[in-house]
Amino acid sequence: MDFEKQSIGTEDFAEHIRTKKIYIDKTSYLPELYGEKVHPNGMRYEDKVLLITRPRRFGKSLTMSMIKNFFELNYANPKDKSNPKELFQNLAISKDQDFCDKYMGEYPVISISLRGINGTCFASAIGSFLFEIGRVYNQYSFILNSDILTEKEKSDFNYIIDISNQNDFDKWYETHKIDSSLKIKNSLFLLTYLLNKIYKKKCIVIVDEYDVPLQKATVENYYKEMLDVVRGMFESVFKTNEYLEKGIVTGCLRISHESIFTGINNFSIYTVNDEGFNKFIGFTHDEVVELLQKQKLSSKENTVMKWYDGYNFSGARMLCPWSVLNFCEGAGSSSNPETFAPQNYWINTSGNDIMRICITKPNAKDSMRLQNLLDDKTEMVKPTDFTAYPEINYKTGFDVMMGMMIHTGYLTVLNIDEKGNMEVKIPNNEIKDSFRKSIEAIYCDDNIPWFEKVKALKAALFKNDKDEVQRLINELLINFVSVRNTAQESYYHGFLSGVLSLTVNDPEEIKSDMESGKGFSDLRLISDLKKNVIIIEFKKLEKGESFEDICAEALQQIEEKQYAYPYAQKNYRILKYGIGFYGKECWVEVA
Repeated sequence: MDFEKQSIGTEDFAEHIRTKKIYIDKTSYLPELYGEKVHPNGMRYEDKVLLITRPRRFGKSLTMSMIKNFFELNYANPKDKSNPKELFQNLAISKDQDFCDKYMGEYPVISISLRGINGTCFASAIGSFLFEIGRVYNQYSFILNSDILTEKEKSDFNYIIDISNQNDFDKWYETHKIDSSLKIKNSLFLLTYLLNKIYKKKCIVIVDEYDVPLQKATVENYYKEMLDVVRGMFESVFKTNEYLEKGIVTGCLRISHESIFTGINNFSIYTVNDEGFNKFIGFTHDEVVELLQKQKLSSKENTVMKWYDGYNFSGARMLCPWSVLNFCEGAGSSSNPETFAPQNYWINTSGNDIMRICITKPNAKDSMRLQNLLDDKTEMVKPTDFTAYPEINYKTGFDVMMGMMIHTGYLTVLNIDEKGNMEVKIPNNEIKDSFRKSIEAIYCDDNIPWFEKVKALKAALFKNDKDEVQRLINELLINFVSVRNTAQESYYHGFLSGVLSLTVNDPEEIKSDMESGKGFSDLRLISDLKKNVIIIEFKKLEKGESFEDICAEALQQIEEKQYAYPYAQKNYRILKYGIGFYGKECWVEVA
């Protein structure tokens, strides 16, 4: 089969295969998933229920669809396996005839995605939850024709569909609050019971994006209520369920076992730092090399690896499928693939609330650690599991934040020492660019606390209040994670000109490197209305120097180069600042 057509965002495995879209074959991992094959590390994973966490856009949903298509029986004719045989005939798993004979097309499979469950309040979220449950139930409406089910069982099934399609849900919910939550909690268990009764086979249950409702509930302040519903549904379907063959759950973040999976036996979690299934979701380095060859893009391999490689999933070198496929599509359709430039495809795939939490309010030490990461350095952290989404905020500490960023794809782990400390770094250029764009979005005039601080700095400059100017610049530096090279004087120059430019209405009010007198002043800020002008010269502290010395040198340069001369001729009030920088600290002197 010739897989050469691009398919961006398609999560239906059957559609993928039948339309001959690009598919990186992951079917050889199915025996390992089922405990029939030993992992290269020598372990055999025989979990009844497992949670696999991966960052967004790593192909979790397509992988779950593949699993469903392989194991699901033909409900109209359980002996007919023609559908999975057609889909998998040219894929790696077809070579394992014993496994295919034993498992292919053998089980009822229930698959539900919780990605779309959200609402501005708990009631609206429950409405979207019931709608999704109803959508899943409708896929099995054929069981109502079975003579095996009792009228009561059929009525229970129909009730789920009926309440998922309420015309006036808000009004109905007012008198059915408890009942609606109970129906959600028991819905998957009931479906396993009914399917098992008809087909005499246990069910495989797949829950994709399990953590999305909890994330959205945190934002809208109904987390406890949503946690109760999701936990209740999991306990009902996964805990001591005699009709369950296997449970597979996916998501981005690992919420602790005690918080949501309490009491579920034979349950294991596999994150990006666990060897189990480490190559199962996402593209390996070798798979991408082969893909580029097939797409006649081998000459772009170094570019692709620099931009999209770098993830370490417990020894497996991995890339994000979304980014790689988007690059291949863009390069392949361009008039000149050789000159096609890599882009950041990942940043717009979802909101960046996690990044905002992590970088908005770090202290000075943590700010410098973030800066080190942006400068391609590594940091040592010791992440801990968080038990609930409400715990995810800047108060939880730097290590918890870093753990969250590992799970969501902003960082990757290079090494883990015997004490559990992790050496982390930003994996590639795409994620570094995501850091930068997130920072730029945060530190703008839409961020009221930040913008008010910048306006206060401008006011202090015109008041000639050097102590306040120094205090505010230091505070801004501590809370601002740079997107430039802090080792150069030009960084501080660009930093101040950038933030102060947010406060002006006319670009002429602020000029950088403007010709004046006998040279070019670093920064000039002018108020024509009040005939005030500020002239600033920057210096970076070098070894053996003092702040007082370099600030005096800056002020002397303003005088010697006569930067103020044009304004003195116009009788402007002239304010001269010499500002010295080192790291996240500055010193201010005035003339």
